[in-house]
Amino acid sequence: MSVKERDEFARIVNKLLASTFITRRNEENKKDYYFIERNEELFRQYLRLAGWTLTGDRSYSVYQAVSDFPANRLHLRLEESIILLIIRLCYEEKRKEINLTDNILLKVREIQDKYAALKIRARPIDKKSLREAVSLFKRFNILQPLDGDVTDPECRLEVYPTVLFAVRVDDLRSVYDKLESYRNDSSPGEEDEEPDNERIDQN
Repeated sequence: MSVKERDEFARIVNKLLASTFITRRNEENKKDYYFIERNEELFRQYLRLAGWTLTGDRSYSVYQAVSDFPANRLHLRLEESIILLIIRLCYEEKRKEINLTDNILLKVREIQDKYAALKIRARPIDKKSLREAVSLFKRFNILQPLDGDVTDPECRLEVYPTVLFAVRVDDLRSVYDKLESYRNDSSPGEEDEEPDNERIDQN
């Protein structure tokens, strides 16, 4: 590697560990994705020494760094887990309507409507929880807001296929069952609990 390539390698390794996912579907990550693709075995060996596993799915244009250590896994708050599962559910329903190479466009209103229809909570998603969840999922390259105010029901979210790897399920019934368990097990005072089932692996 040239000096420039070594600098790029170090930058992208740190970016991957900070965000878990790098996808070609995100325009900001496209060059980094192709750099990993060209040097995949080097990334894989380097990360393995540090206790991480590099996984890649070229059909979805996604690379993911998975830690071998539970301490490096982010536990989502209950409300974040619910919102992520709803996004995953909407993604699954919508991807039948688009080409494999396209990203899903989802309006915040659709998340709010699904949240209300499932009757998981007695009240709608509050703006603070929604804003924080969108910010978190953006950090992990799961989605990208396309409009300014993410609490506006008409705000568009571009959802990347990384959501398929953030929430791995065999079928949609599993997502519905998980959401149902949150509805049955939670009470108004439990919004800040951290379930251990929904995780995004990160450092």
